Amino acid sequence: MAGCWVVKYVYGKFIFMEKIMKTGIVSSLAVLMLSFLSGCQQKVEVALKFQPGSETLYRAVAQSGKDYAFIQPSVNKNTENHTLARAEVTFAQKTESIDKNGGAVLDITVKGLKYLSSGPKGKTIDFDSSRKKDKSEPLAKLIGQSYKIKITPSGKVRVIDAKAIRTAVKGGSAGKLAQRLFSDKEIQKRHSVLALIDAGEKLHSRGDSWSTLAASPPGMLQAKSYEKQYTLQDVKTKGDQQIAVITMNAVPSSKRAPDMASGSKDMGFFAKMFEDSGTYDGKLVLNLSTGQIISYQESLKAAWVAAEAPEEHKSDKGPDTLTMGFTYLYSIEKIDDK
Repeated sequence: MAGCWVVKYVYGKFIFMEKIMKTGIVSSLAVLMLSFLSGCQQKVEVALKFQPGSETLYRAVAQSGKDYAFIQPSVNKNTENHTLARAEVTFAQKTESIDKNGGAVLDITVKGLKYLSSGPKGKTIDFDSSRKKDKSEPLAKLIGQSYKIKITPSGKVRVIDAKAIRTAVKGGSAGKLAQRLFSDKEIQKRHSVLALIDAGEKLHSRGDSWSTLAASPPGMLQAKSYEKQYTLQDVKTKGDQQIAVITMNAVPSSKRAPDMASGSKDMGFFAKMFEDSGTYDGKLVLNLSTGQIISYQESLKAAWVAAEAPEEHKSDKGPDTLTMGFTYLYSIEKIDDK
């Protein structure tokens, strides 16, 4: 059997390694070529890479929402409520140093911030740093503030220093919001690359997959564990760049995720009253030549539905229906180079 050419990307350069497996004397060049062409796949290193002093601009969005709808045709009454929380942070990411394992210390500077919170009675917070009228708001003091993180090639994040940005807004609801947006937990969530953390250090071919067990996002009506499977769907060539597309599909798991909060409980008896459904998927587009994220998104949509026809119900009206929904979105996209 002929060997395969393995391609490894290191700081934008190609390293070719020939692996030869001898299984006997190959007397025909045609057989050798046929075996080579049919048995080999390109292998690539799926990991983040960093260049000293490089600076890139990103936009990260974290959003969650809850929906409640009680449709009662039996009494001609409908009740609906919606809540939403959305944070959008635009930041410059500068590489300060790189260790021997490829991990980097990054200086993150906030360039823009939008935050929207709304409930059944309307908007409670609506801030946009790009609006002229919002430049005098307390949250505007976050623009230009920085914090430092350490990130590994597999996307694991540790906060080094975020004291300055957490104390930039003093007191009140704005101060509490600033501390929450830039807590260790939120910073790690904003910069961690979940699609890479459990990929391992080995090289991957198209079609390879890996998985991780993770808790459902905070605020979900019924806390669940999900097995999230990531698959190297494709490796494309764009000019002189190699682009990897990694997809994610998650399904509920009976195992308890290690990151599930200790107080998390299921719906208990009430779970039997509802039919639940949902989708949880995502996609990472990664530039293998530069090691930079182009875009990354994970999205969860879940719903619980209960329907009941009261005793006095008339057949032409349909059952009373209670629907509760939960949505979650995390995304990050590269929007410019500095």
